[in-house]
Amino acid sequence: MSTALNEPSNQTLIEHYRSLLNSHGDTFEAAQYSSRASQEARYDILVQVADLQGARVMDFGCGTGHLATYLKERGVDCQYTGIDIVEDFFPYARAKHPDHRFGRWEDFEGERFDYIFVSGVFNNRMPDNEAFFTNTVKRLFERCDGALSFNAMSTWVDFQDPGLWYIAPEKVFAFLKTLTPYITLRNDYVVKRMPVPFEFAAYAYRAPLVAGPEETEEPAA
Repeated sequence: MSTALNEPSNQTLIEHYRSLLNSHGDTFEAAQYSSRASQEARYDILVQVADLQGARVMDFGCGTGHLATYLKERGVDCQYTGIDIVEDFFPYARAKHPDHRFGRWEDFEGERFDYIFVSGVFNNRMPDNEAFFTNTVKRLFERCDGALSFNAMSTWVDFQDPGLWYIAPEKVFAFLKTLTPYITLRNDYVVKRMPVPFEFAAYAYRAPLVAGPEETEEPAA
């Protein structure tokens, strides 16, 4: 994705996804996933953030809208909005999901959502990945009333692809703590048959997921 939410400053990246779409059509490969199974394995983790029935959902970096397909196939009826900087994806997405909305960031400026999902957006290396990551997460969380759910590549691996960007999960946790005290960090899953996870997921909540017991004042002795 771009280094700004509303301006595709990284034209090379846009052309990269456009080329994948032209080569592979409406498939997992157009979204740079290695298989449909690994794409949906990531969704399996991200959607565990909350019950999405009836929720206002934003899919940031939606591609051709496969998350909308995934949710529909599992009986989740939500108000889905897909956002991407590659407009070539939208005709495919709209054809599959005419009742949902697809567009660029500025098309939905000012709207709020219950849950926002980001899958794979932070993976590609760009001139300043960390600035893009922190700016994007901050601005998305500002639009979120329930939780932000996203994934990223972990530095806790024995090999790093030079074309991909990796970040330490503990660094992400520390950054999220500047936005909210309510965070879940997931490093307990794999999306392929591998001995260790090469990515992680994070949920940043507006409110505690589990409310503590009400405190009662002890009577004076």
